[in-house]
Amino acid sequence: MRRGVLVVIVALILVTPAASAIPLCDYRSPETDLSDLAIGFAYQYYNDPFSSDEDVNEGQFSVDYERIFDEPEFGYDIRLQNDMAISVLDESTYTTFADGNYKRYFAAEGDYFAFAGATARSSSSYKSLALSVSFGVGSGRFVDVTPLARATRIDEYLYSSGSLVDHLHPVDLQILADEIGSAATYGSVAALLEAVQEVLEGSGYVKVGGLDALDVSEITQLIQEEGFSRYCGWDLKIGLGYEVLDPSGGESDLLVTGAFNYAFATTPSEQFLIQGSFSGLPDFLEENRIDVTIGYDCLLSDLLTAAVSYEFSRETWIEEPRDMHRIGLDLTIKPAKAAEVTFSVVFEHEGPEIYEEWLIDLNLSIGFKLL
Repeated sequence: MRRGVLVVIVALILVTPAASAIPLCDYRSPETDLSDLAIGFAYQYYNDPFSSDEDVNEGQFSVDYERIFDEPEFGYDIRLQNDMAISVLDESTYTTFADGNYKRYFAAEGDYFAFAGATARSSSSYKSLALSVSFGVGSGRFVDVTPLARATRIDEYLYSSGSLVDHLHPVDLQILADEIGSAATYGSVAALLEAVQEVLEGSGYVKVGGLDALDVSEITQLIQEEGFSRYCGWDLKIGLGYEVLDPSGGESDLLVTGAFNYAFATTPSEQFLIQGSFSGLPDFLEENRIDVTIGYDCLLSDLLTAAVSYEFSRETWIEEPRDMHRIGLDLTIKPAKAAEVTFSVVFEHEGPEIYEEWLIDLNLSIGFKLL
């Protein structure tokens, strides 16, 4: 009997910590609206006084924008990407990509949908613009879990600072996330903070004397922090397309298209993402395009963020594939609210032999937010 009681007590001790928090990917938001914009620039100049063949005068410019919007009845996603390598002494190159999709769910709160989209590509290696349209069916949803991630970070901060005598109960954490997710319905930040304070103080875990000015300031910063988002979910799309403009200058063709996305966040500090797409002729081995991106970023502290990504793309023309691999490592430091410093290391490779001719690019960038 005593052994049975001991087993039950141990089980409760083990289960209680796990039940005291809500997994981020279990959170459901009525609306998902995620956007991300990244702009990069690098310039290199070197004038060799002894040989003009060693002179360097070149730069790189990149823009990457992505937006995901989802409601119970419909959703859409947009992605724009541009990479330019400008050289005064050598050949300049560029690659531009734009993709947009609109989807309509067969049932509110359901996962199955029909979609229609368009894709445009332009490159210095193309003879003309590549433009295609597609339509088909799919399944899955992306969910914005940023409100719960912010609520969890507030809970962790207040507990570590001693302002909470214990972590919030999952019910209170859910209510706090709902209030943060409904920020647009409040007339001001002060009104939102008042509602947040009511949830915290109503939990019964706030220290004697209540929250002080430093607590309120930190809560405000965590709620309004820009560039912080977390999302979960997946989707898969399969359909048919039509090549309006062929980049090789050939005739328009019928296409087979597809795409998949998967996102997972275990904690507010981490985000994992996989994205992929493919398109090609019905005879897929003759002509196709495949893109896969894997990314992971981790918030190491309030001032330091690390990110790693891997990109793979393959273009096949007349059964001749051309591969591109890109590995990126970023370390971002935010010494002030309106400034950040990013150190990047990029490894790139083109060609069938993955172990040969990797290019390494080091970049240090300093950015400021205009107030």
